[in-house]
Amino acid sequence: MAEATIGGQTVDLDDPCALYQLLYTAKLQRLAGEQVSEVELRTPVGQRRMVSVPAAAAELDAELRRLSRECERKLGRRSRYAICGRMTRPY
Repeated sequence: MAEATIGGQTVDLDDPCALYQLLYTAKLQRLAGEQVSEVELRTPVGQRRMVSVPAAAAELDAELRRLSRECERKLGRRSRYAICGRMTRPY
């Protein structure tokens, strides 16, 4: 189980829903002019601390979409539904 600390919050990297929430919060902070500058990664093998570089908005949005799809899949929700119907004749 790998964990990351971003902006003072610890999150499990294997949980797409928690990671989505954390990245969405980081996006809102970035839009507000704040920057997340330090990331700490903890794994059973070791621990690393590094300075993060602000991501491009398009890359952050793409990652948020991917995590949203994975979270929906994890929760068993369907994000898209097919329209079903049939043609009938009036009598």
